[in-house]
Amino acid sequence: MQYSWLKMPHHRYLLVADQGSLVFVGSPDASLSEAARYVTGPFEQDEQRMRPFEAALVAYLTGQTKTINVPVAFRGTDLQQATWQYLQTIPYGETRTYAQVATAVHHANAFQAIGNAVGRNPLMMVIPCHRVLRKDGGLGGFRGGLALKRKLLALEQGQQPTF
Repeated sequence: MQYSWLKMPHHRYLLVADQGSLVFVGSPDASLSEAARYVTGPFEQDEQRMRPFEAALVAYLTGQTKTINVPVAFRGTDLQQATWQYLQTIPYGETRTYAQVATAVHHANAFQAIGNAVGRNPLMMVIPCHRVLRKDGGLGGFRGGLALKRKLLALEQGQQPTF
């Protein structure tokens, strides 16, 4: 597993790749131990191999692009994978509720399981779990913290938050 730190003006984000595919995006200022809860090492810092992933995230976080087009790989249960695949279909600037996600992945009554799957997303920002809200419009949870979720939603509404 190769990794690097994406350094933005206010935070740094851990990026981890395996065999040319991005497998993990870390929470703001989190340590390498966060990645170890989602993917297995060993981890080797490799700035050169990670540059394309860093460039794609910078372009997204600075509003230069609406998509993060990099190869990704993720492993999880069937429900997690179905949930993460569905999240990738939510258009930029739009949101869905946990109930809508549950219905879309054919588990209409599995709100808690869907919430857990969204929360276990190893590729936050790339798989846009920040676009999932509670039924009442509340933010719900977010591994990267609610401040980051607010910033990502604001970015997708045309604002220019700094990361």
